[in-house]
Amino acid sequence: MSAAGGAAAPSRRQLRGNATGLPAWARWFTVQRVVATLVPVALIVLGLAPLHQVYLTAALWVTIAGGAVLGTALAIAGAQRRWPTLTVLAFALPTFFLFGAFAAPSTAIGGVLPTLTTWQLMGVGVVTVWKQVLTIAPPLGTTGVLLLLPYLLAFFGSLIAVTISLRARRWSLSLLVPVVVGIVGILFGTRIPVAPGVVGIAAVAIAVMWVAWRSGRLETHRVIAIPLVLGLVAVGGTATALLVTPDNSRLVLRDLIDPPPDPHDYTSPLASFRRYVDTLAEETLLTASGLPAGTERIRLATMDSYDGHVWGITGSGAAGTGTFTRPGERLVTEPSATGSRVQVRIEAYTGVWLPTIGSSEDVDFTGSRAENLMDSFYFNRTTDTGLVAATLRSGDGYQLVADPAPDVVEDDESAPSESMLQLPAARIQMPEATGVPDVIASLASEYTQGATGDYERVSMIATSLQRYGFFSHGLEGDPPSRPGHGASRLVAMLESDQMTGDAEQYAAAMALMVRELGLPARVVMGLDVSEAPVEDGAVTVTGADVTAWVEVPFEAQGWMPFFPTPEEDQVPQVQNPDPQDRPEPQVLQPPEPPQEPPVVPPLDRGEAPAEQEGQDEETLGEQILLYVAMVGIPLLVLISPFLVIAALKARRWRRRRTSGSADARIAGGWAELSDRVLDLGVTTPAGVTRREAARSYDTALTGAGTSGLARRADAAVFAPEPASEADIDGYWADVSTAVRHAGAAVPWRRRVRARFTLRSLRRR
Repeated sequence: MSAAGGAAAPSRRQLRGNATGLPAWARWFTVQRVVATLVPVALIVLGLAPLHQVYLTAALWVTIAGGAVLGTALAIAGAQRRWPTLTVLAFALPTFFLFGAFAAPSTAIGGVLPTLTTWQLMGVGVVTVWKQVLTIAPPLGTTGVLLLLPYLLAFFGSLIAVTISLRARRWSLSLLVPVVVGIVGILFGTRIPVAPGVVGIAAVAIAVMWVAWRSGRLETHRVIAIPLVLGLVAVGGTATALLVTPDNSRLVLRDLIDPPPDPHDYTSPLASFRRYVDTLAEETLLTASGLPAGTERIRLATMDSYDGHVWGITGSGAAGTGTFTRPGERLVTEPSATGSRVQVRIEAYTGVWLPTIGSSEDVDFTGSRAENLMDSFYFNRTTDTGLVAATLRSGDGYQLVADPAPDVVEDDESAPSESMLQLPAARIQMPEATGVPDVIASLASEYTQGATGDYERVSMIATSLQRYGFFSHGLEGDPPSRPGHGASRLVAMLESDQMTGDAEQYAAAMALMVRELGLPARVVMGLDVSEAPVEDGAVTVTGADVTAWVEVPFEAQGWMPFFPTPEEDQVPQVQNPDPQDRPEPQVLQPPEPPQEPPVVPPLDRGEAPAEQEGQDEETLGEQILLYVAMVGIPLLVLISPFLVIAALKARRWRRRRTSGSADARIAGGWAELSDRVLDLGVTTPAGVTRREAARSYDTALTGAGTSGLARRADAAVFAPEPASEADIDGYWADVSTAVRHAGAAVPWRRRVRARFTLRSLRRR
């Protein structure tokens, strides 16, 4: 019957909620549970702090917060409703993808609603994002699915840590999850730490005080002592860090990754110098609009190593060479306020080296091949050299954002001041030059006699080459001048009565002379646009504008350019003998044939020589290990909850069997059997005896045979003499058999669920 007035009687749950003025679900949130939830999540967020230097965007923290909130909410729901592990996982995976906008906001509608593209990228990204984060140079920003890494760590890290903290008997194991997340954050971070003192001290203080409070050992004097001790450690550590420089830099995985391409796979750009001034002299290579006033040079590539044949590009990672890496959202961390936007349109130019100006800050490709070009684009910040593996060709274009200051010349006629002449060169590690002829060192010493400062010595070398040298491309109608800049070509030029060559030879020779003085130097090949025609605001650059110069680094000044090439009207004087005494065939004879081997264009993969194939085979093992890691890490994250639960149950079994007195070990065997039966879904009322429980087990699980084990456990516990080791081993062997028979009495799905449920772990 209903109550008067037709109102239904309130349920028991409603009465419990109304007793405190709160609904039943809200009464679950006790102070201890709230703290047990917040502490692991806070530690996980601190563990992800090193990723800030990788992404350098506020969207990173939105993603971390979103993943942590979602994972925590699922963990709380599972704890409230006592869901088994498989049920929690069944809700976790759809939720993870449903809120995929946190991982790939650029593909979501309004940055909020995920699309099919979002889910497709997430599915592939679970395997590939680990490699992408390591091979793309920071800052990564929010492009593609790069935020999947912090989203995955925050989501599953919070889910696992909070679940263990709320539901496991060994709740302190939840602190292992933030430790793992912190290690991953450091390994996938950069060499630049993110407030390591603050993050480390805060994490230790939170963890120590929480453990002490939850275990009931937190006292007033400890509350004061712990922060004081940690504060002293922080001050001491900070002082030590300021006074002592570590020998080894911070270990991060991106330093161990050698991403393709290798610059050695491509022909030295300086080796193609003569082709530009000969066959492409009248061809329009590219047009550039928006060049800042005063810009005189466009850079193609910077060469930092010499092997006796050509100046090449190493990208070895040394201080003076840098490395080629995939750029992220932009090329630099913080763009300058004076950056200029330049639109470049490729015409007759073909090659992998990207024309740039000044200090490049961002590159956005345009045209039909924009996506392909961006996917194959690598950039070396140290040398400001861009490499497009897909090869630039006619019709391609890009927008370049750069600080043009290094390539803008305001007064190229002014002489250096006395203070500048004494500028010391920066001591930067460069690749060792090999195959350098002896004449280079002797002329370097001769040209720098009387100089006292590094800048003065470098300047005297450039001035001497300009003054004593003559200019010639060696084309038809020009004085003889062979192409190339190998050792034999430089010896022939420097030891001749009339030193003759063009920018290729003079830049190569000067850089080697500076190296012989013990100073760093590099060769830059580019385009001289100081006199290039301008039409409708666009500068037209032809092959005749190609040039080369030398750069040397100086303290507080950076890399400074030097131009050792003589003026083009400074040609060698050729004495013409009497025409009657000179046979006409000699006039028509071609210049001396080149001794340098011909420049071979880059081979296609199908034409790779046997040596290169051998190198590819050597790296096969490394690639296999990398792919195994990319697949294994996400799989390990997904199955880690099951591994933790299995480890906890195995530890419980081992502890009960081996720890304590004889009667305690036999009683532990019965307790283990009861827990395994509980995991299978068979429950008994509280306070029942072993024999009463055994009857319930044998009724629910046909063939389990637990009644005999209950009697033996009672006999061993209440016996006047302790059981022998043989009795204990026999009892545990029978417990194993009973557990196996009990599992055989239920469907296989129930057995699998019993292996990974937390029900028995929560009870004890």
